[in-house]
Amino acid sequence: MGYDDEEIPRDEMSDDAYEAAYEQHRNALYEMLIAYADKEDLSDGFMAQLASDLGLSLRMIAYASETEKPSVGGLRLDLDRFARELGESVREAKKGAAEFIAEAKAAREEDERAAAEAEGGAPAPDTSRQ
Repeated sequence: MGYDDEEIPRDEMSDDAYEAAYEQHRNALYEMLIAYADKEDLSDGFMAQLASDLGLSLRMIAYASETEKPSVGGLRLDLDRFARELGESVREAKKGAAEFIAEAKAAREEDERAAAEAEGGAPAPDTSRQ
């Protein structure tokens, strides 16, 4: 069962239902993007740029298609709102930067340890406590 904003407007959904639908679709799209990037051997940075470009294009299309009387000025205002929303997202991500990097380092070390074990070598030393 998918979320269709034409059927259930955001203001008619509970916050929990909206967040659950958002996360479900975000995770599904993320998995598709990662699978595509792996298949095409694209870097994470390149994919981030592509996804940002797509997000901007989709926002512009949403404004033009969902606004009764779209205008150049209205689009510019909506793009200003979009920039503020993205800025808020970046500020929130910065707050969790330390935790993110710690998790990324731990995952990298675990991958390296597993690769060393798979090659028949000795396990890499655990440096996660340093």
